[in-house]
Amino acid sequence: MILYSLGVTLVDAVLGLLTRREHRHVERIPAAGAVVVVSNHLSVSDPLVLASALRRAGRRGTFLVMAEAFAWPVVGWLLRRTGQISVRRDRDPVTALQPALDALGKGWAVALYPEGRITTEPDYRPMAAARTGAVRLALAADCPIVPVAQWGAHRLLTREGTSSLARPPRLLGRLRPGRVARRPMVVVSVGEPITPTRLRGAVRDPEDLRAMTAVVMDEVRALLAEIAADELPDLRR
Repeated sequence: MILYSLGVTLVDAVLGLLTRREHRHVERIPAAGAVVVVSNHLSVSDPLVLASALRRAGRRGTFLVMAEAFAWPVVGWLLRRTGQISVRRDRDPVTALQPALDALGKGWAVALYPEGRITTEPDYRPMAAARTGAVRLALAADCPIVPVAQWGAHRLLTREGTSSLARPPRLLGRLRPGRVARRPMVVVSVGEPITPTRLRGAVRDPEDLRAMTAVVMDEVRALLAEIAADELPDLRR
């Protein structure tokens, strides 16, 4: 879609002004064909960061977004016009995921956050519980899952609504403890795809869905441990 391409180009440029960025191994995202992309969830700005990373891989991202956002002025219109997918949490999993499965059937890249919400952990590490939708989708579409970890977007816009953009003037900022850089570093790291063959071998009945979801999130945590080692030193434990 033209609107999506224009929008993500603009977002990419703005993020370049507001943050310093590093993208690792984006070539691991398949250049074409259906793929499920999963990531940890730190901030409402996460989809912008991930969409920019997907752009570097030459992919258009279709995100699963909470249905409430589609009712927001302007935002809802943009979500609909750029092909994002509304998800209602009160629906059964099969019904809720059908639009995403339809998108995968068209060979699109579908992005989602298995945690289902921004992490509530004090240090922003991924939460222990994760939803099984990513594994369900990949199995149904016979496509890979690509794990992604990102770190730094929570400084651009925190879950409490504060932002690095609102940091005090430079002199006062330097004197404050725990000072946040005005242009925080945002790092995105892409892991090796989890193939459909591996997924089918691990999931033989519905009971295995949760176990395989835990494996996917372990891959995300391993990537996160590499890019946030100074702040999350025990993440591999």
